[in-house]
Amino acid sequence: MEKAGRSYRSRRLFGLGRSRYHITCRDTGCFGSGNFTGGDKLTGSGDRSQRIRTALSGYQGDEQQARNSFGSSDASTRRLAIGALERLGCLEPSDLVTALEDPDPSVRRRAAEASAKVPEIDLRPLLADPISSVSEAAAFAIGEQMAVDSIEPLIEMAAGHEDPLCRESAIAALGALTTLDHGDRDAILQCLLSAMTDRPQIRRRAVLGLFQFDEPIAHEALTSALSDNDRQVRAAVGDLLGVPVD
Repeated sequence: MEKAGRSYRSRRLFGLGRSRYHITCRDTGCFGSGNFTGGDKLTGSGDRSQRIRTALSGYQGDEQQARNSFGSSDASTRRLAIGALERLGCLEPSDLVTALEDPDPSVRRRAAEASAKVPEIDLRPLLADPISSVSEAAAFAIGEQMAVDSIEPLIEMAAGHEDPLCRESAIAALGALTTLDHGDRDAILQCLLSAMTDRPQIRRRAVLGLFQFDEPIAHEALTSALSDNDRQVRAAVGDLLGVPVD
């Protein structure tokens, strides 16, 4: 397998590969098997006005409004405050630590997403969050952080989480981590090989990670995937190996 440009190309694929479903969940509050209620419902005109002010504060340079909203009793206002502070460049690691322990899942999820740009934030506890959407966001963010100390719990998530979106994000994160030098590459390789029996979207993530390995077993798995019964899996492998597929 040709190595030239491999790390750069795969890094971009891993970093930008979150599906439309994941993004829609972030913006609208749909959470798959991890459904919860209350986080995005309007509870009164006062809450609605507060949410509007909070959202606007990020565009108007009003850090004080955003910080006041960060302590609101309304979960959606707190969630919007994270985005406002992030936009203003005023979101501190201590803010994220607080938000990651918020009782409302939508706030924890938004904080996990924001933590993708803050590598010192430890997101490993959120991989075991009881709400799947929070765990999924944490796995995605860990991949962006390139946090090698999270490899073991990511492998556990990829192998056994009941929500396929969580398994997919874990595999994507592990694939990103294969671009670094560390002592867990063999464990990641075995996990990616096992993922080739999972759902198509997870197999597509796995082939990106397998492409980072020179081991014959990885090459064999990629070659076999050229005849995968999912067209997008075949196309992904074909693009990586530079061979035509039907």
